[in-house]
Amino acid sequence: MQMDRAIEQMPQRRRGWVVYLEQHKGGLTLTLSAMFYAASWSVSLLTPWHTSGALMRSIGEAALVGGLCDYIALKMIFERRWYLPNSGVLPRNRQKLIDGISSTIEKQWLTPEMIDRKLRDLDLVKRLGRYLEEVSLEGLIDRTHLAGICKSIARHVESPQLIAFLEERLEASAPRSIRVANSLGILTFHSLSLRIGHELRELLLGLPANADLIGALEERLHSLGEELQQRDSVTREAAYRIMDTLVEHAVTASRGQIAVMVKQNLMSLSDEEIRRQIESRTRTHLDWIRVNGGIFGALFGALFGLLNYAVAHSASLLTLVHTL
Repeated sequence: MQMDRAIEQMPQRRRGWVVYLEQHKGGLTLTLSAMFYAASWSVSLLTPWHTSGALMRSIGEAALVGGLCDYIALKMIFERRWYLPNSGVLPRNRQKLIDGISSTIEKQWLTPEMIDRKLRDLDLVKRLGRYLEEVSLEGLIDRTHLAGICKSIARHVESPQLIAFLEERLEASAPRSIRVANSLGILTFHSLSLRIGHELRELLLGLPANADLIGALEERLHSLGEELQQRDSVTREAAYRIMDTLVEHAVTASRGQIAVMVKQNLMSLSDEEIRRQIESRTRTHLDWIRVNGGIFGALFGALFGLLNYAVAHSASLLTLVHTL
């Protein structure tokens, strides 16, 4: 993270070079190792410094071997090659990889319990209250869609079921004047229910063009938003009970579904797409393996070169030690 921030603050041209070096560090290390190895032969063959050339050759050989082996190892992870036995670790273990990723996500990274806790921490009722407190019906639903919704609802307002429900409610709780009118045959509960249904239908159909009614609805929504944020509000308590039920249902329904969804998404990808996605996110970091292979190979080469020199010239070294 700090390195990315430092790169962003560099001049454009210098930044390009730094990004290039970062992306190709493995190949550059291998190239430098090969150049150093070639230079060691030049020193050994074309100069009288044979001992130095041998030490350089030992360093170059080890660095080159370390870099090449790590290069082959990375190739074996991502790609299948006929000349590399058991290469293509990721493609060959595609199903195990998919099963492992989906299981890890659901059981460790995104468990139903975590989803439940996060949804409750979000306090969705309070967020909904804040939203409704400033909502605009025209901003929420444009007039065309509002008209369509009203027409859809209006079709059911005069349905036999709703008329029967209205008639039943009138019989149970109508004022005395209505009951008297019904008993005298002046006005029946059924005709009154039809009239109420018709009035509701006309009101719904005229709602999109009725600015006063839309304003009244907006005011009610704003009041509802305020109630949802009041600690002792009955509406708030009811909303929390409903939200808890919905969250519990969603969490219960999500068990096993996360893993299924991840598997389905990964199974839809080809081997090449999976390889490219994983490699694009890890290759620049895995290239440090090649860099370290070259560096430590050079260090071990220097160590073994010095040991070989010490063994080959042990007698003269012992004589030198005694003289000191």
